[in-house]
Amino acid sequence: MTKDGLIFAFILDGKGGGREVSWPEIATWKPQDGILWVHINFESPDSQRWLADESGLGELVTEALLAEETRPRSVALNDGLLVILRGITHIPGPAPNEMVSIRMWMDSHRIVTARRWRLSATETIRTALKKGHGPHSVAEFLIAISENMIESVGPAIDELEDLAQGLEDEIGNMKDDDLRARLGFIRREAIQMRRFMAPQRDALSQLITERAAWLGDADRSHLREVRDRTAREVDDLDASRQHAEIVRDEMASRERRQMNRIMYILALFTAMFLPLTFVTGLLGMNVDGIPFAKHPNAFLFTCISLAGVSIFQWLLFRMLKLVR
Repeated sequence: MTKDGLIFAFILDGKGGGREVSWPEIATWKPQDGILWVHINFESPDSQRWLADESGLGELVTEALLAEETRPRSVALNDGLLVILRGITHIPGPAPNEMVSIRMWMDSHRIVTARRWRLSATETIRTALKKGHGPHSVAEFLIAISENMIESVGPAIDELEDLAQGLEDEIGNMKDDDLRARLGFIRREAIQMRRFMAPQRDALSQLITERAAWLGDADRSHLREVRDRTAREVDDLDASRQHAEIVRDEMASRERRQMNRIMYILALFTAMFLPLTFVTGLLGMNVDGIPFAKHPNAFLFTCISLAGVSIFQWLLFRMLKLVR
């Protein structure tokens, strides 16, 4: 990336290739020169200045491209499309599974894309253009970037689903602390990713219905396939959340069983010591008339009697199947 905010720019030749250009050539570009693709870092003051003063995109589009926080959406304006998508970058930068945005304006002869973090999706198209295997048209670019963005998300969702299924299989062999930590991670990741994937599915559905003249029926069919794959990824995220809910319910059930077992044992001990406590409390009163108070073996007889009461209680509990 250059210091002036221009990451790179190409003029597409319509045959899968393109010529990389800089700010001066962008300034003198005309539609007859070919399709212009400008890729910028929207945090750069120079990029912000170019969007506001020189791009000619209008205030509404400029504000959308420069917004601090965005969610996936698609809006048709005249003959152009404002499209915002999210994907996972596999280039060092944000957290491994954090979904980062790319903001795009496309019309029949120009593409403007803006991002904060580096995206492998745009790098893939840049490499393809250099090799002569890139998009031929704006519609093909839209399809390619949409496919690349969903492909960037797929492995993370598959990994999350495998982790959720594995957690369900291993629930009986894991400690509660480990189980709770992994369960929390799965739920957080699934919720965070679905927060953007569901709107992205809706944005792609909206793209299919937009009446942009440069978007043909074949292009809409390709976008429909991307939308369907996005919908499947959303379903996989929902499945991961359901697996996590099952594990959480099983963990809660296990904790309730453990608590019930503890309370049951405490209740048994209380029931066993209740008669003994009554007898010792009765004999401990400092009054006259206690039987065998002067007998030399009274303490021994009392202990034997209490032991007999305990044995009788234990046999009674066994007969009533209260203990094993």
